[in-house]
Amino acid sequence: MMRLEMRDNIDKIVREMRGLSKSKVPIAASKALTFTAERVQAAEKAELERVFDRPTRWTLNSVFKRSATTSRLFARVWIKDEASSGVPASKYLPVHIDGGNRPHKRFEKALIHYGLMPADMYAVPGRRARMDGNGNISRGQIVQILSALGAAERVSGFMANRTKRSRRRNRNAPDYFVGRPGNGTGPLGIWQRIGNGARPILIFVKRPTYRRRFDFYGVANRVAEAEFEPLFRRALAREMERG
Repeated sequence: MMRLEMRDNIDKIVREMRGLSKSKVPIAASKALTFTAERVQAAEKAELERVFDRPTRWTLNSVFKRSATTSRLFARVWIKDEASSGVPASKYLPVHIDGGNRPHKRFEKALIHYGLMPADMYAVPGRRARMDGNGNISRGQIVQILSALGAAERVSGFMANRTKRSRRRNRNAPDYFVGRPGNGTGPLGIWQRIGNGARPILIFVKRPTYRRRFDFYGVANRVAEAEFEPLFRRALAREMERG
């Protein structure tokens, strides 16, 4: 979370201006802080688009702001930590802000829950995974895999219907298995049988380590330092003109 207060800047400008009505300061400051937060929010969205390959609309809209008021002279900008559906951005963006290890995704937890993947491993898309428009393995294929491998109930948000009727209807569905093809020479993962061969869909890897990609705090600080003072001066001048 980034909290924008800028008290030193406010005090500096107030000292510079003579004959200033102190009652106008909180009004101008709250407006300038809110305008600054809006610009930080826009800059963070632009940074997400720059550093990530085809980020989802959900991710782009995850940067949230809270306006300042005259009684609360600070504005806040942070990553949403709530979601009516899906995964809150606060669950997956922090590892790209701070670096380090990411937590398991929901479908990985399902794989671990059903003993399909070791608890200390993670699943990354194989060369033949079906990807969505945002560069992630498609949700449809994940549900298909969970269903085919026996994860036949709701697990962390995924539902795979395994009734007798659905099994009859899906006799021609892809045949997935967990293992190491090629007489054990292939990487451990989830594969799809194709004739006498197999296609890599998900490959299991040790805990991936992420570098810092999303400079959330750096972007916020740079925008705040550049924008707040001129915004505050303009807001203060307008308030003074109003008498």
